[in-house]
Amino acid sequence: MVDKTRQAQPRCRLRKGYHIDLSDLHAQCEANYHRLMRLFPAYEQESRCIFEAGEVSVVLEVTARDRYTTDMRLRYQGVLSDFGANSYFDLRLYHDARMAEVVHCSTSRRFEARYRYPNPDMLQRDEKFQQNRFAAELMEFCLNNGRSVDAVLPEPDQPSP
Repeated sequence: MVDKTRQAQPRCRLRKGYHIDLSDLHAQCEANYHRLMRLFPAYEQESRCIFEAGEVSVVLEVTARDRYTTDMRLRYQGVLSDFGANSYFDLRLYHDARMAEVVHCSTSRRFEARYRYPNPDMLQRDEKFQQNRFAAELMEFCLNNGRSVDAVLPEPDQPSP
């Protein structure tokens, strides 16, 4: 005799969806904040800082200052026209949390936390994390290879103060 109370459930292929890893994103944003503080420690007094590394130019500009946040634009440009002719990231620094995140990129609109894939714009599921990681790599490149154009070096024949 067959027990009909326990009928076989249809097998569904459950697809694992993309889940945001907040700890990784927060760690990236915290590291970006510390990179920015090393690159542009005088952001409260000055509005702009320029770095050059070979053929690449990177400009950090303060666009807004508030009590707990600062907005900056990180522009980068290379000699090749296809390497970011007018490319930039808009960053928001959260001073109480010591985090800096990319809130806008010149190549896209406002970021969503995650995207369906495939989508009409062909954005990756973790586009926000990837943009934050690219900004981190750009800042790390400046820290390792760049020199500040704003730095004033003493004349060779003049004694330094």
